[in-house]
Amino acid sequence: MEAEAEIGAAEESEPSKPPPGPRLRFCPESNDLLYPKEDRERKVLVFQCQNCDYKEDAPRSDWCVYRNEITHSHKEKTVVLQDVSADPTLPRTRDVQCAKCQHNEAVFFSAATEEGMTLFFNCIKCGHRWRDYV
Repeated sequence: MEAEAEIGAAEESEPSKPPPGPRLRFCPESNDLLYPKEDRERKVLVFQCQNCDYKEDAPRSDWCVYRNEITHSHKEKTVVLQDVSADPTLPRTRDVQCAKCQHNEAVFFSAATEEGMTLFFNCIKCGHRWRDYV
């Protein structure tokens, strides 16, 4: 029990250190959040208050660059919902024939793809989907 008391006392006496890396900073004048800005003339990062003219240089420990690259496969970009034929805002045509059920009415919409402009068709009877490259 005495060992536990000593550990607790040691933890209380040590000053808490902020975690390493970027952290939130506040204006000493208005207590508002300081926002990172670029000082283009000096080519440095500064923190600036949006309510007053207070600025402070960012320490090098706060300099960081994040790069987020998102790549999508071709199939991810073109998603057709199952119930697209029930969408009243999409145009319909009777000038095509479904290869699966031979019904002659389909909902269609266009989209730009890697192959160029493409018309997507969805049979309103069986839900079969196909495309036509324009």
